[in-house]
Order: sequence, then C-alpha cells, then structure tokens
Amino acid sequence: MKEKKLNIRDLVNIGLFSILIFITTFIGGMIGFIPTLIPLTTFVAGIASGPVYMLYFTKIKKTGMLFITTIILCLTFMATGHGIWILITGVIGGVLGELILKKGGYKNVKNARTAFSIQSIYTLGNWLPVYFARDSYIKQMLDMGYGEEFTKKMMSVLPEWSLIPLILLGMLGTYIGCTIGIKILKKHFEREGVVK
Repeated sequence: MKEKKLNIRDLVNIGLFSILIFITTFIGGMIGFIPTLIPLTTFVAGIASGPVYMLYFTKIKKTGMLFITTIILCLTFMATGHGIWILITGVIGGVLGELILKKGGYKNVKNARTAFSIQSIYTLGNWLPVYFARDSYIKQMLDMGYGEEFTKKMMSVLPEWSLIPLILLGMLGTYIGCTIGIKILKKHFEREGVVK
C-alpha cells in the first residue's frame, strides 16, 4: 500500500513545482505589460501553468499537496509586491482544490484538472484592490512608476463588472492548460494506471 502522508521528498517536490508554477504563471501574466491585453492575463497564465500542474500531479498524489503549493504561491506573490488579499483567496482556492482531489482519491486525472482549475481562483486576491480600492491602487501604480497613460489604459480595460469574467477566464485557461498537459503526459498516466 502506497504511503499517504507527505514525506521529505514530497515536500521538496512541492517546493520545486511551486516555483515552476509561479514562473509559468508570471510569464503568462507578462502580456499584462501591454495594457489593452490585461484582461487576458489570467487566461494566458492559466494556459501556461496548466501543463506544469499536470506534471506535478504525476509526482505527488497526497493530501495537502495542493493546499501547501497554493500557500507557497501566495507568499511568493506577496514577496513580489502583491497585497495580503491573495493569502485569503489562496486559502479558499487551496481548500476547494484539495476537496476535489480528495473526491477523486488523488488518482483521478479529470478531478485533478478540475481541482487545479478551481484552485486558480487564488489569483483573485491580486485583482481585488483594482475593484475595491481603485483610487489607492491607481496611486500605487503611479508611485511604482507605471505612468499615467498606462494606468488610465489599464483601468479603462478593467471596468467594475469585469472581475467575474477575469476569474472565469483564469479558470478556463487553467482547464485548457491542464488538458494540454494530460495529452502530453497521456502515456505516463496510462503506465501509472490513474483513473481518467
């Protein structure tokens, strides 16, 4: 019977994959440097990170894996200048993702894809200030040197109603990214005998 508790090797893998997921999410989100494309950042970041999530799933299938990863991601975002809100949404996303993985017994590929897609709501915390503290967020952007033109353009493409579509696009992007990952890793999943 396979060990169900996380061991030292698992924790090392969690750390390494958390870094990889952060890097791919960050790279995907870089399209936001073009202000008109900012509404697509969550979508593209999800596509970029999805295959890494599925590769991660080939290494660890144990309780706590996704929750710990989510918290590491949130702390990394906070360390790079994002606010504390992401930690709150991260706890929610991490718990929901774990529940879905658990439902699939940590060996169901489709459950894993759904879990990672739902977990992606953790990034919501990065966006909340845009919608609920708009004036102070604009000031922060200007203080960081983004410039008035960039900031105005960014706010114009992120109207108050766009928060939900932004979240849904992130989930859709992650779902597509995970689907790509499943296709790439198809032989591995078949060899391991995981449930599809």
